[in-house]
Amino acid sequence: MKSVKKIAPARRGRRPQAEGPALDRTRLVQVLLDMARRSGIEALNIRPVAQALNVSPRLIYHHVSSKEEMLALLTDEMLRGRMPDLSPVDWESRLRNVAEAVQLAYRDYPGSASFILSRSANRLEQPNALRIRQAIFDAFAQAGLDQDQQEEFLILFSVVVLGNVVVAESLPRQEQDLAMARGKVESAFTRSTDMLIRAIRAAVQA
Repeated sequence: MKSVKKIAPARRGRRPQAEGPALDRTRLVQVLLDMARRSGIEALNIRPVAQALNVSPRLIYHHVSSKEEMLALLTDEMLRGRMPDLSPVDWESRLRNVAEAVQLAYRDYPGSASFILSRSANRLEQPNALRIRQAIFDAFAQAGLDQDQQEEFLILFSVVVLGNVVVAESLPRQEQDLAMARGKVESAFTRSTDMLIRAIRAAVQA
């Protein structure tokens, strides 16, 4: 009687060899940051990111469900290292700190400010973005704005801060033949924040 050769059951939980090395969130985020800094956020898609990581695209979907979610994760990570100082008691100083921190967070990553502005209605919220958002609303509330006014001024705040980044990054490195000087764009940021604060005061007093 011939012996029946038993087939060992397949081990569960093991990734096929072709998928590449294990992928954790930290490594994914670091590669996203590096690629966005070099090539801009619009150049990021699932497949090129997977190639840079030397893994199967399927592994990326273990961490994000879509390209949109991947870019939201990326832009939120940009904020993590630029969290504003929220210790000042007065709302004006806190709002200025938030404005400056947000501007600095996105200015080194081409296309990130445009991404945030174009998706703002979708409310792609990640932990750091939520913290910034809440800090802005807290400042507005301390200033005396009601709920409707706070939501309106959040839109204005986004346009003022992120719009400045969009304009600044659109300027070529060469200064000749520019419609606006780079220095003027930079100085306009502080002036526009002043205008926003004056508009808040006027809305409260109206």
